Amino acid sequence: MEMGLYIERWWNKYVGGTDDTCSLIDYLTDRGFRHGMPVEIQLKTILQDFQLTATREMEDIRQTTDVYYAFGEGFRLDIHCAINLLMDVAAILLECQKNGQIRVMDLDNTHKEEAAIITIKAEQEDVMLLKNWMADFIQQPLRYDLAEFCSEEEMREIATQCQAIVAELTIGEERRYE
Repeated sequence: MEMGLYIERWWNKYVGGTDDTCSLIDYLTDRGFRHGMPVEIQLKTILQDFQLTATREMEDIRQTTDVYYAFGEGFRLDIHCAINLLMDVAAILLECQKNGQIRVMDLDNTHKEEAAIITIKAEQEDVMLLKNWMADFIQQPLRYDLAEFCSEEEMREIATQCQAIVAELTIGEERRYE
């Protein structure tokens, strides 16, 4: 079955489909959904919930230091490669900018809950923060811990895909829903 996502050309190639993607999807589905009503999530909230704020050192992003989502009593979803999480968030944000919302089951076909629809809203400074982190990866992909698992050629291909996604992300009033 064809997903019909704007981000389909990237999703589950290098973007999406990682253990960190599963953690992000678990995070996104940890909300009260009502049938047909998208749940609005702020980009800033997602970043903060995973301990990713403007005060983080770039090296913490490159080598994934203390990136996790804490929930309940002492439970947490650890992120193994922060750049995987950031790539996924950027792609999902782009999907929401283009189509206004996204069904979680389109991101991961193991989630069959049709009511799980989200929309990510973003302030200009939060999009710029995300774009800046992604720009560092695009320019220096081999400095990231993901390079321990991928060849140099794969890392350069991932960076190329990220560059395409980041180039399409809009900021503030430029945002348009088609």
